[in-house]
Amino acid sequence: MPKEVPPKVERGVLSAESYLKDQTKTIELAGDWEYYPGLLISPIELETLDSTREPHFFEVPGIWSESFFKRGFLAGDGYATFSLKINHGHKGIPLSLKVPEMETAYNLFIDGVKVTSNGVVATSYQTGKPEYRPRIVDFFPKENQTSILLQISNYHHRKGGPAQVIILGRTSDIHNKYEFAILRDMLLVGSILFMGIYHLFLFWNRKKDPFTYWFALTCILVALRVFVTGNKYIIQLYPDLPWEIHLKLSYLSFFLITPIFARYVYLLFKPYFSRRVYEFLKYLGFAFCFIVLVTRSSFYTYLMVPFQIFTLAGAFYAFFVLARAIRDSLPGSIIFLVSFAIFIASFINDILVNNLIIHGPLTIHFGIFTMFFVQSIYIARNFSKGFVEAEDLAIELSDKNQTLQGVQNQLKELNERLETRVKDKTEELQGKLDQIGKDMRLAKSIIQSVTKLPDIDSYLKVDILYKPIAEVGGDIYFVKRIQDFYYRFFLGDATGHGLQAALYSMMIQSEFERVSAVAMRPNDLLFYMNQHFYDKNADLQIYFPALVMDFDFHQKILRYAGGGVQNQIHMKKNGAFAKLENTGPIIGILEHYRYGILESKVESGDRIFLYTDGLFEELNESDGTQAWTDLLEVIQSTVSLPFAEVVPSIQTMLFQRMNKSQWKDDSTLIFIEIT
Repeated sequence: MPKEVPPKVERGVLSAESYLKDQTKTIELAGDWEYYPGLLISPIELETLDSTREPHFFEVPGIWSESFFKRGFLAGDGYATFSLKINHGHKGIPLSLKVPEMETAYNLFIDGVKVTSNGVVATSYQTGKPEYRPRIVDFFPKENQTSILLQISNYHHRKGGPAQVIILGRTSDIHNKYEFAILRDMLLVGSILFMGIYHLFLFWNRKKDPFTYWFALTCILVALRVFVTGNKYIIQLYPDLPWEIHLKLSYLSFFLITPIFARYVYLLFKPYFSRRVYEFLKYLGFAFCFIVLVTRSSFYTYLMVPFQIFTLAGAFYAFFVLARAIRDSLPGSIIFLVSFAIFIASFINDILVNNLIIHGPLTIHFGIFTMFFVQSIYIARNFSKGFVEAEDLAIELSDKNQTLQGVQNQLKELNERLETRVKDKTEELQGKLDQIGKDMRLAKSIIQSVTKLPDIDSYLKVDILYKPIAEVGGDIYFVKRIQDFYYRFFLGDATGHGLQAALYSMMIQSEFERVSAVAMRPNDLLFYMNQHFYDKNADLQIYFPALVMDFDFHQKILRYAGGGVQNQIHMKKNGAFAKLENTGPIIGILEHYRYGILESKVESGDRIFLYTDGLFEELNESDGTQAWTDLLEVIQSTVSLPFAEVVPSIQTMLFQRMNKSQWKDDSTLIFIEIT
């Protein structure tokens, strides 16, 4: 079945009832709009306009700019009114218009009502104000026909008029497509920016290959251009950004690409790339950028077409360079040519679309992404070859070192007496023991520093019972102030004791600090940590139970997530107990596991008891139900005690119930009271 062709505007009327019966379709308002040059007509004035007047029509999208040779730098100046009637058959159904920027200010009226504008539409340069801010306009048609009136003026750009097309559709479809475009662009920006940062680090660690630096700069410029053009995301982040600065960023992000990318190609194919040609591309490209910096938009926008021609000339020379490299069978030259050809094809398409020679989608961003992705593979392959060569040399050196070491050991065995060897080994052992002791003390100091409590007296009172069986234990906790009213508690149980536990604790602490800033909820933090230890530390087999508890004192809410921990205790101020139940498996054991989350209201006087399984097992290793009952009884007995006496009382009663005076495993209890 042939694809239905969308109708076009004919003599100021768009008949789209049949086409828009499909609820998922949107339509471009392209075609012949009624056109009133040199007039800014209001909807009321349009109704009273002399009906005998011969109407003018204007092809949208289009520009009214005259030849530069006729009016010079005033070629795009002017103002006009555009009118359109749409027969859509959607009376009472919410519709939306996706309105791009116009050149360079506009007022938009729907059924006589002004619904949006960009800048200040005026009849003179002194009173006009340009602005680029794409919008989505929602409206509720009261009839099956809608009239649109568009007033446009321009005094700041080489192009004047409706250079881009407005799109009509159901509100949900327009918004969904706009959100999809945002997602697509952000993925594109993120991918290209990541490639740039990655290659910056490559250059940082291996300055012998400077082409990675220029490739990284090109990636960053392209990511900036995607962010500045298209849907103008920079305006959404910085609404007060002046139009002139925004336009300069748009032009500079394009003009800088040519000299910087030329440097990258020149370094890759230096034997085939003329230095004089490179110097010409570099200095002329930077000259264009300098003119953009020191002149106004009414001047430098006329540089776009000459610069596009200049860039295409440089691209054709690059094809000549690549042809010579392929002739000499230079590794990677063919794949470079294919990716570069895709990029140039998308670039030529965008030149034709932007100059309204053809109508179609802009493809330069995807062409750039394809080329840069292939270039990243090309650079990575070169680096991998270098690493393979380095590994081969390292293996060869290691073999020779082992042979030399064997000879040295034989000489040592022949020349040393048994007593001397025993003495040496004893001293060596003592030195290692001393070093281990120093490391243990240092590890203990580090653990104490990272578990230091912040100032939280305005919301909470915290007391901690921490009983490691070695100088450094496996239990680790952090208390972090996310915001003045938002606090996060973390409690985990790393495997082992001593240095092993200290090292694992440092890894846990480092990952906690890394993801805590981006994890908005406790279960998100456990998800990120679980994925990190599953992906990065699978060979080490680091598994550990952990819990995260957030206090949001704006909403007076406690949020909790636990991975492989015992049920924790929330004691209300009236003495009633509530379980904080475990919401997932221990960290690092299941890939992509989404932890659950518990939320509970808190109020002044509530008490929270968080503990590791060491404390639980001290009561009863074989009977978990009995251990839970014993722990509840111990905590229940502290209901009437003041805050400072709760933890000492619990410690004393635990020893009495265990009938022993020391702990068998690392045990931690965090006692929290809401103030």
